[in-house]
Amino acid sequence: MAYEKYKTIRTPNEFWKGWNKEELANLSPQLMEQIYNRYLLKCIVFQRDNFECQNEQCQSTISKITLHHIKFQKNKGVDKPKNCVTICDTCHKAFHKGKTSLTFWGMTYQIHKSPTKFNWKQNKSKVKQIRKDNKEVHGVMISLKLLKILIKFLEKDYSEMCLDD
Repeated sequence: MAYEKYKTIRTPNEFWKGWNKEELANLSPQLMEQIYNRYLLKCIVFQRDNFECQNEQCQSTISKITLHHIKFQKNKGVDKPKNCVTICDTCHKAFHKGKTSLTFWGMTYQIHKSPTKFNWKQNKSKVKQIRKDNKEVHGVMISLKLLKILIKFLEKDYSEMCLDD
């Protein structure tokens, strides 16, 4: 089995025994500790999850398994078993591309795509027209800076209602 090394937790000496001495010489003690700690985390999580994808909606039977952080590391998610779950590569890739959600432990997780940003370059002439129209109607010249602030505040609704005409 491909996950044989994760079935038994080895001591650091046992873990590093199979490594090339030249490779080990190039690793700092901190990096060696990080590598060993990642190995321990995978052992604990894979064993806890019986080496199976935990996504209740998983349709794959042959995809390799991987470690998934529930709270992403870039969002200060920690390398702890309570923040990790075993899922297959197929589910993992589909989840991160926003094509599917993950359901495990009674919870469903989904990637939210960020809304389309307001394209200032594309809408520059429309913004100028808004300034001109408001000056003619109300007699007050709105500064470009203030208009940008207002549009950012109302961005989604305003851009859908007025700027796409």
